[in-house]
Amino acid sequence: MEKKTTEEKIQDFIDKFRPYFLKLWNKRKKFLIINGIVLAITLLILLFLVKPYYESTVVILPEYGNKTNMLSQLSGLAALAGVNVGSGAPTEIYQNLVQSESVMAPVIYSKYLTKEYPDSVNLIQYFNIKLEDPNPEIQKRKRYITVSDLLIKSLISTDVDRMTKILTVKVTMPEAQLSADVVNKLVASLDEYIRTKRKSYAGEQRYYLEKRVEQIKDSLNFCENKLRDFREQNRMITQSPNLLLEQGRLMRNVEIQQNVYIELTKQLELAKIDEIRDTPILNIKENAQNPILKAGPKRVLTLILILFFSVLATATYFLFEDVIKKTYKSIRTKK
Repeated sequence: MEKKTTEEKIQDFIDKFRPYFLKLWNKRKKFLIINGIVLAITLLILLFLVKPYYESTVVILPEYGNKTNMLSQLSGLAALAGVNVGSGAPTEIYQNLVQSESVMAPVIYSKYLTKEYPDSVNLIQYFNIKLEDPNPEIQKRKRYITVSDLLIKSLISTDVDRMTKILTVKVTMPEAQLSADVVNKLVASLDEYIRTKRKSYAGEQRYYLEKRVEQIKDSLNFCENKLRDFREQNRMITQSPNLLLEQGRLMRNVEIQQNVYIELTKQLELAKIDEIRDTPILNIKENAQNPILKAGPKRVLTLILILFFSVLATATYFLFEDVIKKTYKSIRTKK
């Protein structure tokens, strides 16, 4: 069997699809009208109904070095916030903490300056969330949950790079400055939670040592005063063995209390240093700035995609119009 030449293959392809081309050509007016209407409606929606949005990003760098103790602290912090993270890098734990209520609540209830409102408003007011309920507390809770779900599901995104463990926090908002303010507040709230809610071993040890130092200081003062009173009352004690023995006991008590006080004071200072050293601190690359360019919507790309699917759908319908109508009629008759 002889192989076909390239020209023959092209001719066979044209002959095979010629009926389809002719069918579309005969329906060209309807085809152009339908897609023209789709194009016009899409343009109107994109230009007048779809609002632009802006994105602001904050990058949180990982902590380096031996951080075994810090990881256990951060895992405890996540547990306090109701988040189970297991084991992971600090930034992975931060990623889970961002979505917790302890971190999200200050972000939602903080006041922001916006273009839409003359006065500063919180996010519940900005998004105009109005959920009525006879109980004010339940009403407040419902509004918070609605805005929280909106932020977590749509407006806030987090991503941890698998290799570098760098955490990227991104916030999308209808206003440029608002997006920067919200993401900065979110990171500040996370940092505040880590600093204030952390309960480490060093902190507990410092608290115990502070109480103990005060107790020992009182005991030392008592022993010193007792020794002073004894010496004032007994100025000639060299001739009395009993008085010498009593003075030795008092001096020994003072020395013991003094040594304990010095040692505890040293331990207290070390505990303070450990507490500061072990405190997890967000290593922020830089705060978000007012984004100049809008992140979306990408009107040209959206228009091309909608027009492409419109052309594809209308072409499919006109090519298989008879089959579609026949199938539709059979379905209607069965009903």
